[in-house]
Amino acid sequence: MLSYRRASRGPCGLMQQLHATGGVVLLGAIPVFSLILLVLAFTRGARPWIERARTLLTALIALQAAVGALLYVTGGRPGETLHVLYGVVALAALPLASSFSSEAPPKARAGVLALGGLLTLGLLVRLLSTGD
Repeated sequence: MLSYRRASRGPCGLMQQLHATGGVVLLGAIPVFSLILLVLAFTRGARPWIERARTLLTALIALQAAVGALLYVTGGRPGETLHVLYGVVALAALPLASSFSSEAPPKARAGVLALGGLLTLGLLVRLLSTGD
């Protein structure tokens, strides 16, 4: 699933490497975030720092999307055009989960955010498989 090609030289090659590295970082961070939220959903509920962590992860996904858009504009097309759709949905998943659970009790909020994280994780796996 994860394949590493030698990036081309120049700015486009650097963007390809940055995009690939960002994907791997997110693939590690999102499961940790989701697991913590699953534990909190069954114990104490969402904490104030969870929203900051969600915002940080969303910002990292947005940075990934921006680098991907630059790659697309400069000719670095993904293997499948479905990659673009998965990227847009991945960018929206965590903010939507946060919005849907904004007035829920802490445990329910943690559960909804955990599901949003798991959805994002599934999208990241699909993004990795459609990007080459």
